[in-house]
Amino acid sequence: MFNSPKAGILKRSSLLEYKQFAAEWFRTLETKKAGNNIDRIDEIAEATDDEIIRRWLWRASIVGGPVAYLVVPFALSILQTFVWAPLMVILWTFAKIIMGVVFALFLFTVYFTFLRPEHGGFDK
Repeated sequence: MFNSPKAGILKRSSLLEYKQFAAEWFRTLETKKAGNNIDRIDEIAEATDDEIIRRWLWRASIVGGPVAYLVVPFALSILQTFVWAPLMVILWTFAKIIMGVVFALFLFTVYFTFLRPEHGGFDK
């Protein structure tokens, strides 16, 4: 079953559905944010799904990096003077997980940025 051609097709179409869902969701957010700006709405409508996803990945990486690597550790270092030590071990573990997720998101962002459709893209 796993080696059949149908298994690959199902997996591929499922990933494309997730990509389309994410692109639609991000496009809706940008359209709401644009308000009555007709030029911005036209620009959003003309953008491809890959461009929309890439734009939001960069935003998440740029905002998530300083938050995960500066704000969270600073807040935890202040908080550890007031909180029970075994609880802080758990909170630091969550902080490290957040850092790992943000770093992985950044790596995905760089990877997908350099796989633009003119360089092979998502859809090839």
